[in-house]
Amino acid sequence: MFLLSSAFLGESKQLMKLALPILFAQLALTGLGVVDTIMSGRVGTNDLAAIGLGTNIMLPVFMFTTGILLAITPIISKANGRNNKADIRLFLIQSLWLSVPLGLLSLIILMNLTWLLELLGLNPAVFQLTEDYLYFIAFGMPGVALYQALRFFWEGLGKTLPTMWISFLALLFNIPLNALFIYGYGPIEARGAAGCGIASSLVMWSMFFIGLLYVIKNQSLAQYIKPLTLKPFKEYSLNWQQGIKPILALGIPNSLALLFEISLFSFIALFIASLGTEIIAAHQIAISFTSVAFMIPLSLGMALSVRVGYGFGESDQAKVLNTLATGFAWALVIGMSLAILSFYWRIDIAQLYSNDEVVITIATGLILYASMYQVFDAIQVNAAGALRGFHDTKVTMWVTLISYWGIGLGLGYLFTFTDVIVPQMGVSGFWLGIVLGLVLASILLSSRLRIVYCKQMLSN
Repeated sequence: MFLLSSAFLGESKQLMKLALPILFAQLALTGLGVVDTIMSGRVGTNDLAAIGLGTNIMLPVFMFTTGILLAITPIISKANGRNNKADIRLFLIQSLWLSVPLGLLSLIILMNLTWLLELLGLNPAVFQLTEDYLYFIAFGMPGVALYQALRFFWEGLGKTLPTMWISFLALLFNIPLNALFIYGYGPIEARGAAGCGIASSLVMWSMFFIGLLYVIKNQSLAQYIKPLTLKPFKEYSLNWQQGIKPILALGIPNSLALLFEISLFSFIALFIASLGTEIIAAHQIAISFTSVAFMIPLSLGMALSVRVGYGFGESDQAKVLNTLATGFAWALVIGMSLAILSFYWRIDIAQLYSNDEVVITIATGLILYASMYQVFDAIQVNAAGALRGFHDTKVTMWVTLISYWGIGLGLGYLFTFTDVIVPQMGVSGFWLGIVLGLVLASILLSSRLRIVYCKQMLSN
């Protein structure tokens, strides 16, 4: 039986060695948003709504940069499989160059979104809190872009523990900084939800400086950032053809795929803004919980990307096949476990975030929908991770566009606001659209992975 074989157990050990630190890191990073939501929610419903809107507006901007830089991991993993140190160094330096304009672009965008908020018909308090939150968090975007370049570099080399420890430190920093700027202390003015933006910016820059210190001090990593020849300036220069262009070729489709998924939830938040503060708050609760749950299959998918990329670099068909079989076995286990948890504890989960009975009731219903898609979500995110390991991201981009915007957002809008297909469902209609979109994505991406595996491995 495969699940008891030495091949499965050995690969499981390798995947978990990579995935568990990534999971804890992702949970800690997601915990930043959960802490923001809980601490702001204790101030009032307006602050909770502002964090919900601000986060959903900020995430697509953040994920566009992250998606491009995430291409570094499979690129470096493949180079590592081929033991090509020159390429590893090249892509590290070029990713740092690329992160600078990406971070500055994110800053500019987030500072100029007043026009968008004016379209939403928000009450004055929520409008001002959201605008201030976006303004303050914008200053952290260059810092977190630089950090992501370093992070995806060392993860491509199979080192995931530093990501975990830095993420834990970020979470620890965030709590007292949130308390300081949300509630105020001494001369520090209480800013409510807007204070989360200040705290987050400070945390983002601290992550970069800690990450840079780690790379410089770690002997196995420092060799890639310190001069290896007598011409260090040439090695540190911008290299469009050999460095930036390959990253963008893989990273832009990958980024758009992530953007289509993340922006689905952000657009939903914008569409439901007119339905009332309680609906916005309940949607934010469901998003906050499902974001935490999603980190588990996502971490496995990121580990799968590294392992597939390494085996791809070695051109080892048996290793890649075993990695895929093991990864998807764990994806099914994870998906089913999350479905059971979110179904049976949906009321308790909602009560963690709010004391408002109306908000709790609505959020409980949305979490029920979330329980329906957990298995499909686990399958699609791991298929996407494996495809990234094969350096195949363009089809993933089109699949996510169709599944999330066409089905999730398009059908969701019809379900929510019209009687064209079913009687108006309110916000639940969008969540039904999400379920259907993820079912389609899991089918299409799994099919694409089979095609790519046969092409890349069986044809050699």
